[in-house]
Formats: sequence, structure tokens, C-alpha cells
Amino acid sequence: MQSKNKQKGLTGVSIIVLLVFFAFFAVALLKIMPIYFDSFKVGDVVSALKDERGLGEKPNSQIVKMILKRLDVNMVSDVTKEHIFIEKIKNEVLIDVEYEVRKPMFGNLDVILSFKKSVEVPAI
Repeated sequence: MQSKNKQKGLTGVSIIVLLVFFAFFAVALLKIMPIYFDSFKVGDVVSALKDERGLGEKPNSQIVKMILKRLDVNMVSDVTKEHIFIEKIKNEVLIDVEYEVRKPMFGNLDVILSFKKSVEVPAI
């Protein structure tokens, strides 16, 4: 019999446990990362509104259509017109895009991610 000091390595059970652990996190990462990529696209669309001229003179429905078209071009389908909030104050337009994404992970286990992107645009 060998002494404990000379034994090295992992047992078969510990290797399987490690593989299951890494597989779980790999699958979770593969399911969550596309949602975050879409969130970055939404943030880019919302922040690009700062460069838009005459936004304060456009009706809210036209601003919403413009945002939805840009999101459609970027293939973001999680944001609808119900998620876009526009508030016009004297010298600026406040635009908030607030939404949740629910995706199934394994069986009856879902992941829910909430996002809020906002921008203040001069009304000029």
C-alpha cells in the first residue's frame, strides 16, 4: 500500500463533478451572453439619440418608431413600444428604455434579466 504523500491526481468521481460544474457554467454563459449583447445594442441605439437634431419637435410616436426601426436593424426583438418611455421637459427630452428578458435555462429553471437604458437629449 502506498502512503498518502505519494498519491496524486483526482478520482473518477471528482473529475465527473468538475466536468458537470464547468458544463453548467458554460451552458449558462452561452444562454446569457446573447442577451447582454442585445443590451449593448439597445444602449448604443439609445445613446446615439444624443446626436439626433430636432428630437424635441418630433411627436413621441415618431421617436418610438425611429428607435424601434434602429433596434430592428440591429436584430433586437426583446424591446417593444411598451418598453420605451419618453418625457419632454422644457429644454430636453428624456428617453428611457426599460425591459426584462426571460429565457429558459434547464427544464423549468428560467433566467430573468432586467435592463434600463436612458438618455437626456437636448430638445433643440
